[in-house]
Formats: sequence, C-alpha cells, structure tokens
Amino acid sequence: MALARTGKSPNSEVRQMNEWERICREVVKNGLLRIDSEDTIWWTNEMMATMLGVPHSKLVGKKYYEILPRIKKPLSFYPLSSVEKDSTSTPDEIYVSHLDKWFLIECFPDIDSKEEIKGTVCCIQDITERKKKEEQLEQMDRVSALGNMAAAIAHEINNPLASISIDLERLLKDKNNRRLAKDHRKILRMTERISDIAGTLLDFSRKRPLQFKDEDVNAILDEALAMVANRFVLENKKIIRRYTKNLPSIKVDSHQLQQAFLNLAINALESLKEKGLLSVITSNMSQMKYVKITFRDTGSGISKKDMKKIFDPFFTTRQGGSGLGLTIVHRIINQHGGTIEVKSALGKGTRVDISLPSVLK
Repeated sequence: MALARTGKSPNSEVRQMNEWERICREVVKNGLLRIDSEDTIWWTNEMMATMLGVPHSKLVGKKYYEILPRIKKPLSFYPLSSVEKDSTSTPDEIYVSHLDKWFLIECFPDIDSKEEIKGTVCCIQDITERKKKEEQLEQMDRVSALGNMAAAIAHEINNPLASISIDLERLLKDKNNRRLAKDHRKILRMTERISDIAGTLLDFSRKRPLQFKDEDVNAILDEALAMVANRFVLENKKIIRRYTKNLPSIKVDSHQLQQAFLNLAINALESLKEKGLLSVITSNMSQMKYVKITFRDTGSGISKKDMKKIFDPFFTTRQGGSGLGLTIVHRIINQHGGTIEVKSALGKGTRVDISLPSVLK
C-alpha cells in the first residue's frame, strides 16, 4: 500500500489521492488515522471523530496517544523502523475507559512514491458490542460451573444440618434448663439461616424447564411489585409505575420473569434511604420488535470498581446478602433471549435496562 501526502508530479498525486479515496470508501465503517514519524495525527476521517465523540478539527495535530489516553505507549507498530513494507501490525485490542469502548487497532506503513516509510496508517474498529457478547458468554460459563458447585455444597451442608436440627429440637423439650434452652434457640436460628442459604444455592443450581407463553409484561411487573409493596410502605419508600399501554406480548416463563423483576425490586428497596424512589418504566423498542423494562432508583448506587462484578455469583456489597440475586436475574434474561444493562453512580442511584423480544403478530 503506497500512501503519501505529496507526489512528484500532478499525475502521481492524483493517482495517490484516488487510491486513498478508494481505501476510505472500503473501510468507511471504521475510523482512520494517518500518523507521521513523530506520532502526530495529520489526517483522519469523519468516522474516527464520530467514534471518539469529538469534532474532526480537534484530532488533527494531536499525538495519537492524546486522543486515546488510556492506551499504553507505544503500540505494537512502533518503532516505525520495525515496520516492513506491505505488512501490517499485530492488531491491538484496547479499552478506552473514559468512552467505555473497546477498539481494535490495525496499522500499516505509510509509504511515499520513493518507497520510503513516512508514517503510519491506522484502521480503528469499534468492537464494544462484540466484547460485551464475549463477556456475556464467559459469564454464562462461570454461572453454569458455579451452579454445579453450588448444588454439591448445598447437599453437603443440608445433611449435617438436618441432624443438628433434630438434636436441638429434642434438647429444647427439656424444660429443666432454661439457660441451655436459650442457647439452643440461638443455635437453632443460626442453623435455619444456614439452611436458607443452602436452599438459595439449590435454587441457583437447578435448571428448570421454562414454560413459554404469550404474556403481558405490565401484568408480570404488577405481580412482582405487589410482593414488595408492603415493605416499601413500611419503610416510607415509594414505587412509581410508568407503563406504556398496549405493548406487544412477550413469550416468556412468567414465573421466572417475575422472580427476576422481584430480585431487582428488592435490590432497589434495600439501596434506598427513607423517602427514596423506585421508578419502573415500560416502553417499545425498535418498531415493536422489543419491549424495554427499566428499573431506576435513587439509592446508594454502585462504585465503578464493583460494577465489573455485579453479575458474578456470590458477590455482594450488602451485609447478609447471598450475592446471587443479580446473577439469577442475568441468567433468566439471557434464557429469554433478552439483554440487561446496568448503569450506576455512587450516591446517585442505579438504572437497570432490560430488553425482551416481543411476539410479532
């Protein structure tokens, strides 16, 4: 590939410009940078500006590592002397944290009419969606493996617990030792707590067959929210429903989806302070092809560090929590062919967006 800023003659310059325009057309969906030997960008296309969310004029004249400040310097294609003619660099996958995007960068030598390398041409592809899908698949693999482990642990816990509980019940019937009876009751409560945890592990590990039917998402939400309505009232917290009427049906297992919505409502409830607010919103997406469900609260929020772990089994920031609530939600939504996205800011609240495919009539 021979790409140059100037040519020795008008004809060669025109040929070079035509070649460059052809390349631009072929990779128009990707961002392009032309970088000189001092790492300075002297040309870029509009797609690059769109991908970075900055005006085109603010890119030219910058060092490449200034516009992508989170990448390590230098990239694999430097030093330029190591780049062979007609070769490309090893593609670099980079995460740009301030944009929350993944880019794939591949670079070529920028060769002039004298066959000398004058700089570098970089083709940059936004691979954020691909990376998200890869993360989802990895998450599902982890959940599956941990589900098997959880089942084994739960069974191992339940067997000795059953024996302990029977012995304690028998001892409690001895009314001659009140102090001992008080200690026994405390132990019994703890065994019940452990038994509850084991039950949660078993629920997490079981793979129940889903019973899909055409359902109204607003009705499923109402059923889930009814289960926590009293707690909201008692704790002086509020739920606001903003449902879109006449939404298309969704083909789902209503009991499973109700469980997912209930988990999200409980998470919101427990993050809210007194007089806090949970908004539950439904709407159409993509010309009625999807139904969107949003849970938005004004609670304590989640830190950036913890956001990366929220779907991991047994991860929790709440004392006494099992750490399985969001993991179960994630699994249920994936089983229904949907997507879930969480956005949160510490001290400001959390927003959960779920999209589920609708039934096309």
